[in-house]
Amino acid sequence: MTQALKQTGIFKGRTRVPYAYGCFGYTRGDGKTWHGGIDLVGMDDDTICMPYYENGDGTQRAIRGTVTRARKVDKASGDRTWEWGWYICVQLDADQTPDAVNFLYFCHNEKLLVKAGQKVISGTPLAVMGNSGNAALNDPPYKHCHLEVRATATGVGLDPTRYSGTKNAVGTYGTAALPAPEPADPPMAAQLQTLCILDAGEDIVAKAQALGLPVRPVQGFEIGPASSGDAMTLWGMAQAAGKPYYASYTEE
Repeated sequence: MTQALKQTGIFKGRTRVPYAYGCFGYTRGDGKTWHGGIDLVGMDDDTICMPYYENGDGTQRAIRGTVTRARKVDKASGDRTWEWGWYICVQLDADQTPDAVNFLYFCHNEKLLVKAGQKVISGTPLAVMGNSGNAALNDPPYKHCHLEVRATATGVGLDPTRYSGTKNAVGTYGTAALPAPEPADPPMAAQLQTLCILDAGEDIVAKAQALGLPVRPVQGFEIGPASSGDAMTLWGMAQAAGKPYYASYTEE
C-alpha cells in the first residue's frame, strides 16, 4: 500500500531550509542584507500547499483565506515584486490566529495553480516551487519557495515559522512518509464512527460541515462522531477520491 506524505509547513514530506528569516549570512551584503521571509525546499514533493498554523504545543489548526495576487510583475514596471517572480498572496480570513499575520506570500514559483479571488484552505495546492524572479541569480540557481508573512500588504516580513512548519534555522524538517494505514471496513449499521481522512479535500470537509459534524485537523481531518449514515457518505467520498483513512467504531 502506498505510504502517505504528511504536510510539513507548505510541502508534503520533508522540507529543507537553506536560508532562514532575518539577515542573510556573509554571502550577501556582508551580513547586512535583510531577508524578510524563509526559503523552503520541498525534498519529497515540489507542490506548495496552503499551510496549517502551528499552535506551538505540537498541534495544528486549519486556516482559510482568499488569493489576492497570482501573477508575475515585469522588472520594467518598477514594481519591486518582480524580484519574487511568479508569486501568490493569500489574505487570511479574520480572527483565525493569535498573531499579527494577515498576508502570506509564496514566491519564486515555476507554475501557479490558483487564481486571484479563489478561496483556499490548509492543504490546497497553490503552486509549484521554482526559481523565477531574482532567485535565478543564485549560483547555482535552485528551486525553492520564499515564504513571507506580513501584517499588512506593504509591511515588513514577520516571523514565518508558525506557517513554515520549521524552526528558523538551516536544516531539514518533517518525515519522508507516514506509515500506510491499514484498510478499514466500511461503516456498518448500528455503529458510530470517527474517520480520520488523510489529505481530505475541500469537498469532503465541506460535506462533513454541511452534515453538522465536528471537523478537527489531525495529520488530516478527524471527522465525527457521526451516525452510520453520515459516516457511510464520507467513507464513500474518501474511497472514490483515493484518500487513505483511519476509522474507529463505537457500538451503539
